[in-house]
Amino acid sequence: MSSDVPTAALEPGFFNGRFMVEIREWNWDFYLALSPAGVPVEYRFQGGLNYSRGIEIVGRVRAPNPHRAKPMRIWLSTFGPETRFGDGDLDRVGQFYRDRLGTSGPDFEASLHLPESALSPAITCLSSVWRYLDIWIDEYQGDEAAVTAFSFSASIHPNLAEWAGPDLEPSLG
Repeated sequence: MSSDVPTAALEPGFFNGRFMVEIREWNWDFYLALSPAGVPVEYRFQGGLNYSRGIEIVGRVRAPNPHRAKPMRIWLSTFGPETRFGDGDLDRVGQFYRDRLGTSGPDFEASLHLPESALSPAITCLSSVWRYLDIWIDEYQGDEAAVTAFSFSASIHPNLAEWAGPDLEPSLG
């Protein structure tokens, strides 16, 4: 492939609001218990259970360069077919936070929405091939921003290699 071929990565604004995170570890949290009496029926699963599951990802920012190697924590939570997006409904696929916990936590955090039907494939891919997560955000409103898109990948596309920089050093802990 010729280096004279234009790519989307050369377009102005291609990297605006984009973060690349190198996935270091992940965990699937699963919780099931009988609901306490004080929990309203509409918040119970199948009438009497307290049920939650979600994926927690720990990573480090690979790009943009000013934030390189900063720690980031990401939570993936599922939504069902009744959830709607667009005008009058959800206008984001997640939330992005910077320095939300002050000095005691990671520099960045994100909460991302994953279709319930994608949970099993996501777990399989996290355990086998996914190494990177790209997150696109809107303008910050204080220390948070809406996530407009996200994607996982096993490798860094050649168009993104210069932006992503060299491999990060292994973590010490």
